[in-house]
Amino acid sequence: MALLGSIAVFTVANPCAAQQTPIPPNSAIYLYADVADLALASTVVTHAKMRKSERLRGKLATGVALGRSRHLVTVDILSLIKAPAALAKRQTYIIDIPSDSSVRRSVAENGEMVVFAQQGRPGELRLVAPDSHIAFSPELAQMVRAILTEANRASAPPRVTGISSAFHAPGNIAGDSETQIFLDAEGDRPVSLNIRRRAESAPIWFAATGDTVDENAPPPKRNSLSWYRLACFLPRDLPAAAIESLTPESAEAVRTDYRLVIEAMGGCRRARTKPAT
Repeated sequence: MALLGSIAVFTVANPCAAQQTPIPPNSAIYLYADVADLALASTVVTHAKMRKSERLRGKLATGVALGRSRHLVTVDILSLIKAPAALAKRQTYIIDIPSDSSVRRSVAENGEMVVFAQQGRPGELRLVAPDSHIAFSPELAQMVRAILTEANRASAPPRVTGISSAFHAPGNIAGDSETQIFLDAEGDRPVSLNIRRRAESAPIWFAATGDTVDENAPPPKRNSLSWYRLACFLPRDLPAAAIESLTPESAEAVRTDYRLVIEAMGGCRRARTKPAT
């Protein structure tokens, strides 16, 4: 059987089985950003059922870190959540797991999971991260489908890559002002943060992902793709280069408005280490 070239690392195994059946992490510990990281990095997301695990030895285990063992996992596809084309019902992938019995725990064999992967050769998957094989739950599946559905829309927010510039204009009345912060985004699509201040009311802000700015648009809802694109990828502090052409007064106003946006989004929390992109 041909083996995959990409190796993923796991953390638990079955203490009762000599083959050390790999155990998927509990989906309950994963937050929205964790799932979005995995789902958007994958070309294949599938609801699968573990069939068997075979420990690989000798040359097939070359490069395995001390204290770990390599396994070939076979799963049956129960349903495809995302895929470029139809897949064979049975798939395999390789993982490395700790061999120290102190980190093992028991689990029923043939457990269901959600697998986040890239497609390899026919019948083979490559996990996109060491922990991208997660115990199935209806809540996890629903979150994955919601993320991918939003990402597939023509109006889906693009991936933000940085901040290019900013503009600030005081109003005619003391306390009134408008700030626009222009973002760099994948595909050179226009994305901006817009902050409006009026003397008689609390400041409002919204994000625009097109040439038209809708002042009545609400801020992105937490745990949505729009929120994720901003909260999880914007820098905590405004880069100096984005406001270097402004007067000191305008630059300080933009920094204040940017902090308002960052604090309003509440920060991007993850339960896992973000995979390299």
